[in-house]
Amino acid sequence: MKLKKDFYHLCIALILFSLLGVTLSANSTNSGIFLKPPGRRLIRDPETVIPANYHYLNRELQLPQYRSAAGVLLDGWSREFVKTRRFSSDQSAWVYYRPADLKRAENIPTSGVPRTMRIWPLGTTLILEGYKGDALRIDNRNLLEIVVMTKTDNPDLSAQALFYPVNWSYARFTPDGNSSLSAEKLKECHQCHSIAFRLTGDLVFSKFP
Repeated sequence: MKLKKDFYHLCIALILFSLLGVTLSANSTNSGIFLKPPGRRLIRDPETVIPANYHYLNRELQLPQYRSAAGVLLDGWSREFVKTRRFSSDQSAWVYYRPADLKRAENIPTSGVPRTMRIWPLGTTLILEGYKGDALRIDNRNLLEIVVMTKTDNPDLSAQALFYPVNWSYARFTPDGNSSLSAEKLKECHQCHSIAFRLTGDLVFSKFP
């Protein structure tokens, strides 16, 4: 009789342990996705790119308040128009940025292409509103998505002294402000912006004043 009870308790314990493992696995999956930088630029020689040998966690981002519902810019924000979005000729965009971030960015002359690299500072936040059609025409606006990018850093203090920060986190929202960034879309965003690393010096395609 005691043997049966022990066996019963053992089975219950195994079931609970299994359920706990599933829960922990689900929480781990939902906690975030790890991304790998396209490379690292040496501070003393920015044209030299060192392969990145680490991954970082894409941080959860909130949608900042950057304009009113009527489209009026809030204090501290500016914007640039993108007539044709990359890979989508029938789409345009408004890119919102903070002039304070742009002022702190490093513009570095190079000997090749691009002629000047722009390295954005830590804490930079960029917001892209993607539209179907021409977003300059109010009667033709069809907001599709809102994408947020924020630059963070590797907590490795020794690396901060050697390399420019390159970690960017992403978020995507529907026109009504609901989060809509799937794991697949996140990886697509990061892969696409990683191309800009070679073209502009950082993971930002858009040109600014």
